[in-house]
Amino acid sequence: DGVEYTFWTFGGSVPGSFIRVREGDEVEFHLTNAKSSMTAHNIDLHAVTGPGGGATATFTGPGQETSFTFRALKSGLFVYHCAMAPVGMHIANGMYGLILVEPEGGLPKVDREFYVMQGEFYTMGKHGEQGHQDFSYEKAVDERPDYVVFNGAVGSLTGDNALKARTGEKVRLFVGNGGPNLVSSFHVIGEIFDNVYPEGGITVNHNVQTTLVPAGGAAITEFRTDVPGTYVMVDHSIFRAFDKGALGMIDVMGDAQPTIFNGGSAGGH
Repeated sequence: DGVEYTFWTFGGSVPGSFIRVREGDEVEFHLTNAKSSMTAHNIDLHAVTGPGGGATATFTGPGQETSFTFRALKSGLFVYHCAMAPVGMHIANGMYGLILVEPEGGLPKVDREFYVMQGEFYTMGKHGEQGHQDFSYEKAVDERPDYVVFNGAVGSLTGDNALKARTGEKVRLFVGNGGPNLVSSFHVIGEIFDNVYPEGGITVNHNVQTTLVPAGGAAITEFRTDVPGTYVMVDHSIFRAFDKGALGMIDVMGDAQPTIFNGGSAGGH
């Protein structure tokens, strides 16, 4: 609160829109750069097999539009980002998102799906310093972020913005890491992931507590919500969560399940 920043975005949000296609699809992709833009942009989609992941075909100056087509050859969860020099600066200002290439038969059915993407912001002022903050190239090179956040801002997934679910539901999180520098140790406090697709691929791990999400990478996590309450998503590089903002919440409503978890009472045993 009270800290302002000029984001660079795909479509006006950080992260950019979640893109969803199927394996084997031919995708026609258009990129438009606003006339008011201060610089050229492009896009590198890690789901693309071709030069620059589409970046070489989408050099888009202010007021221009470019397009290309690609075949979605491999299923998985992939990052996209701007790849215009200086690449790190474009990513650090918010130009990243996720593209899901579902397998031909689709993913197994779940009750709820959510899009959570971590990113870092490097400001001239210190964490929490009020007013408009400019990007600090020096801090970015030194990998000293003032903010590490989910979905573009401190508090973007807390309070009234918390994710919502009910007991007994299967929840799938599409987790990405725009970086540009740090690896995420993604964890949901009070849950154990039934399934994790590490690095966004097709291998499945089971009963996972914390999964690593590399900068420029992703993971799919799935779990059943057995017990009601508030569950906290964090980067378990823990000072990032409680001191820099990498914290979100999942509010689970439903009946108590004392055979699974009994909170007891104050002073109880």
